[in-house]
Amino acid sequence: MFPFVDRFMCMKARVLFVIGFACLLNVNCAVAEEDQVYVKRGASVRGKIGEVSPAQVTVDVGGQKQSVSTNEIRVINFGDEPAALRQGRARAVAGKYAEALTELEKVDVKSISRPVMKLDLQFYLALCQGREALSSGAGKTQATDAMLAFVRSAASSNHFFQAAELLGDLAVSQGDYENAVKYYGGISSKAPWPEDRMRAQLSEADARVKQGRFAEAQKRYEDILKQKADAPEEKRLKLLAAVGRGRCLADTASVDEGIKVIEQLIDENDSADTELFGRAYNALGDCLQLSNKPKDALMAYLHVDILFYGDSETHAESLYHLGKLWQVAKNQDRAAAAVNLLKQRYAGSIWAEKP
Repeated sequence: MFPFVDRFMCMKARVLFVIGFACLLNVNCAVAEEDQVYVKRGASVRGKIGEVSPAQVTVDVGGQKQSVSTNEIRVINFGDEPAALRQGRARAVAGKYAEALTELEKVDVKSISRPVMKLDLQFYLALCQGREALSSGAGKTQATDAMLAFVRSAASSNHFFQAAELLGDLAVSQGDYENAVKYYGGISSKAPWPEDRMRAQLSEADARVKQGRFAEAQKRYEDILKQKADAPEEKRLKLLAAVGRGRCLADTASVDEGIKVIEQLIDENDSADTELFGRAYNALGDCLQLSNKPKDALMAYLHVDILFYGDSETHAESLYHLGKLWQVAKNQDRAAAAVNLLKQRYAGSIWAEKP
C-alpha cells in the first residue's frame, strides 16, 4: 500500500511541477508581449503604448493611463516587434548607424500590424540614413527626403522633435540655411521644455552665422541670454550663446569688443567643457582674422585642433581655417595635413565642401 501511495504522490508532484512551469512560461510570455518605455531616470514603464504626440507618450499600465514626457524617453521597445527592429533600434540609439541600418533593412514591413510600430521603423531608417549621410557626406538629399516623408506621415509622432533636429542638421550641411532655421524653429516654437527650445534657438543662430547674417544671429543669441536658466545644461547653453554673440559683435560693433567678450569667457570658465572652449577659440580665431592678425588667429584655431576637438563640427571648422592659415604662413605640409584630415574625418561637414 505504501509504495503505491509514494508513487502517486511523486506523480502528483511531477504534474504540479509541469503545470507550474507552464504557468511561469505563460507569465513570461505575457510580460514579453508588453511594450516597454525606458526613461533616462527611474524605472521603465511597462504596458501598452496608446496615444503618442511630440510632447508625450501614453501607456496603458494595468488599465491605468500613464503619460511619459518624450524628452525623458531613452527608447521604446514594442512587445510584439520583430527582433531585427529591436536590434536595429538599439544600435541606432548607441550611435552605430551603419550596423543599425543593416538590421532595420531586414524587417518585413508587411509583418507589422501596429501603425505606431511601422512609423517607428520608418523613423529609425530615416534617422540612420541621415546620420550616416552627415558622417560620410553621401546621400544627404535622399536622407532628407526620407525624413521629410516620415514627418509628413507622422506629424504627431513622439519622434517629431528628433526628426526636426536632424532635418536642420542636414540642411546646414548642405548650405540650405533658410530651411535649417525653419526646421529648428519647429522645435523652438513648439517644444514645451526650456532646454530644448534654447538648444534649437542656438542652432538657429549658428545657422545665421554660417550664412553671414550676423545681426540676426546676434539678436537670437541675445534672446537666449535673457532667458532664465536654472538647470546646468541651460546655463551651459547660455555660455555657448555668449560665444556666438561675441563673434557677431566683431561684425556688428567692433572686432576689439568681440575679442574682449570671448577672451573674458575663456578666462572665467572651465576648459573641461571642450565644446564650449572649441567654439570659443574658433570664434576668437574669426575675430583675429577680421583684425588682420593671421598668426594669432592660427594659434587660436590650433587650440581647437590640439586641445578642444571633441565636437566634430567645431573641429572641422578649425581644420578648414588652419588649412588656409598654414598656407599664409608658407607651411604647405601642415596646410595639406589639415585639409586631408578635414576631408577624411569630416567628409559630411559643410567645412569639407567649402573651397
